[in-house]
Amino acid sequence: MTATSTRFPRYGVRPPERTTVGPESIPALIVRPEAEQPCPAALVQHGYGASKTDLLPLGEFLASYGFVALLPDAWGHGERFPTDGPNWMTAFSADFILEVLRHTVDDMGVALTVLLERPDVLPGGALLAGFSLGAIASLIVGTEDARAAGIYSISGSPVPDLAHMLPMGLPGPSPEGEVWARAHDAADHLAALAPKPLLLQHGRNDDMVPVSGSLRLFETAQPLYSAYPDRLSLMLYDHRHDVTEAEVAEGVEWLLPFFATGEQQESVA
Repeated sequence: MTATSTRFPRYGVRPPERTTVGPESIPALIVRPEAEQPCPAALVQHGYGASKTDLLPLGEFLASYGFVALLPDAWGHGERFPTDGPNWMTAFSADFILEVLRHTVDDMGVALTVLLERPDVLPGGALLAGFSLGAIASLIVGTEDARAAGIYSISGSPVPDLAHMLPMGLPGPSPEGEVWARAHDAADHLAALAPKPLLLQHGRNDDMVPVSGSLRLFETAQPLYSAYPDRLSLMLYDHRHDVTEAEVAEGVEWLLPFFATGEQQESVA
């Protein structure tokens, strides 16, 4: 990725390091800047049908601006792909997606603990970033876990909108799934996040995760951020279910002032 920010110092980025997270030894990557001082943290979660390496460019881009980024494999994905039973390639229903989402939300809580205990990470919480299902999980964790320092949602949505993501003819959520989805509607929990930074990016023509979910979140958030309007942003793009380098560069540029270290703040003062 090509950086666009000239306001903040750039760092060299160390090669990604393989690691494991928590008692279940979740495979993950750590991407760190070449910085001597402790840095802000970012937990980066990939989308459905992908793996931790798919968002490595985002992790490296964040690291180039001073973040320590942790990228875990979601439940049933990447190196955690099951050897038998249903998987994301064979079981496409709202309930199976919700099962992946529930496990991933739980795993992100574990990953957040591990990330924030690192000696090279600043105290005070972590940025939660994700694409698609990873963004949906980040919105849930970020609005329910006080350790979230902000949310960067790319093509995300409140989870109750999940039923509308599925093509016609495929099964929607069971009653139990709908109850869980409603209980974890990020729009209902935004007051717990505000006024921490919330960035929503979405393609206007998204054919997998409708943009209506991000629009609903933004509309719900606006009164909660009325005293801090600079900490809330909705960025829309003319593409479908995708993310571009320019989009990420614009998003990170927007986020940087909220996570600048003392060294960075002095450089732009």
